[in-house]
Amino acid sequence: MRGKTLEEEPPDTYEICNICYWEDDGGQFNDPDFEGGANEVSLRQAQKNFIAFGACEECFVKSVRKPTSEDVKEILVGSKLVK
Repeated sequence: MRGKTLEEEPPDTYEICNICYWEDDGGQFNDPDFEGGANEVSLRQAQKNFIAFGACEECFVKSVRKPTSEDVKEILVGSKLVK
């Protein structure tokens, strides 16, 4: 899942989402199983982490905010984002 919380349209903005603390990285956007780049965990693992404890990595749990009804959720299916 990804909230539409970035100022620019991904990929490659290198902005950090204030809901999950994911840093937008074009390499990881295009290869959601890649670990490295701007984030230690893969995009796919970050999505699982968000569902489990509310942030892309456990160390960022206190840095994020809860999603509101104004936030748009997208889910990564394969390498395509779906609303």
